[in-house]
Amino acid sequence: MISTRFTKHSLVTEAHKTIRCYQAQPKISVDATMGNGHDTDFLACHSQTVYAFDIQKTALISTEQRLQKTKRLNKVHLILASHENMQLYLPETAKVDVFMFNLGYLPHSDEAIITKTKSTLAALNSAINYLSATGIISIMTYPGHEGGKTEMDAVINWLQSHSDQYVITHIHSMQETEDSPHLFTLLKI
Repeated sequence: MISTRFTKHSLVTEAHKTIRCYQAQPKISVDATMGNGHDTDFLACHSQTVYAFDIQKTALISTEQRLQKTKRLNKVHLILASHENMQLYLPETAKVDVFMFNLGYLPHSDEAIITKTKSTLAALNSAINYLSATGIISIMTYPGHEGGKTEMDAVINWLQSHSDQYVITHIHSMQETEDSPHLFTLLKI
């Protein structure tokens, strides 16, 4: 079962607040889709070590610049690779406290380069295997772009298939429209 709640905050703010409630001082965090580095920087502010993934060099450069400004680059491994290959970069015995997935496309970039359902589901399956006993997975989906609704539906099906072992919440914005993003969290029971 997936529970539902609403927020008046932006869903990015809500994702950060929710993560901080469950993981005040994560040892290892993963930003599965670094984008422009906002989530990577948030994780680096609170985590001992962060692994951040993206397939676009511009995302890596933007994130690196942000982390240099905030003086947190030394805590982050910036990895130019798809999140579906995270197991190639994470220590084999690592237990990850926080995973953040912000799906869709890189803002102010080529909107044709998007996360794909197949690679996202592979990454989520890897994340489950690495998740610590008190870990949290945050997934932001964007149904408003080409392929986004299909990806969101697949994520919902994936979450439902894990609902007997995890507490899953679907967080909606109070200003939600048909194309608005959706936030999901998954916690171990």
